[in-house]
Order: sequence, then C-alpha cells, then structure tokens
Amino acid sequence: MMTAATTARADVFGSVHYDPKNDQIIVTVIYHGTNPNHHFSIQWGRCHRLHDHLQGPARKIINLGILDNQGNDAAIKRYTKIVRVSLAGVTCRPATVTLWMPPHQYTRLDIP
Repeated sequence: MMTAATTARADVFGSVHYDPKNDQIIVTVIYHGTNPNHHFSIQWGRCHRLHDHLQGPARKIINLGILDNQGNDAAIKRYTKIVRVSLAGVTCRPATVTLWMPPHQYTRLDIP
C-alpha cells in the first residue's frame, strides 16, 4: 500500500549555542523536505525588560524567529542546516533570547 507524502512536519532545533569569538548564535536546524535548499530567515522581536522582584534586577528578553522559506515542503527526507545569527548591533544585552520556529518549537539561550 502506498501513501502520499505528508506535509505534516515541523522544523526543530538541534544544537543551539553562543559563539563568543564571533559574537553570534549558532543554530542547527533539523527539517524535512523534498530538497536541501531551504533558506532560513531571521526575525527579531522587540527587547523587553522583565521585572521580577524575586530574581533581583530587571532582565532583558528578546524573541528571535527562525523562518523556513519552504515551510510547506513535503516531508520526504530529513536535512540539517547550520544557521548563524550575528549579534552585531543587538543592543538588548545581556539578555535571554527565546528562539522559535513555526508552528511551536521554542528554546532559550542567554547571551552576554
């Protein structure tokens, strides 16, 4: 019995870490599709201050979206891609960055 290729898949995070030498976030994205030529764009959110009186001084948080240009590609084969996000010019620091990929993949990383 043969079934049609499914489009029900989600991009997920592999490893995520901060590279202090190059001042960038390095993200391994794991995705499925018909080809390895997916392009991932970056969408920064606004910088917010969290005031938590139990945690001490205010902390900064910022959202970072990693968006797949072929998000509806049929999930035929598994691929990985390294996405490097420069932090040059990011003034919301030090901060906790919440990385997200549609529809519901999240991870957090502290940056100095």
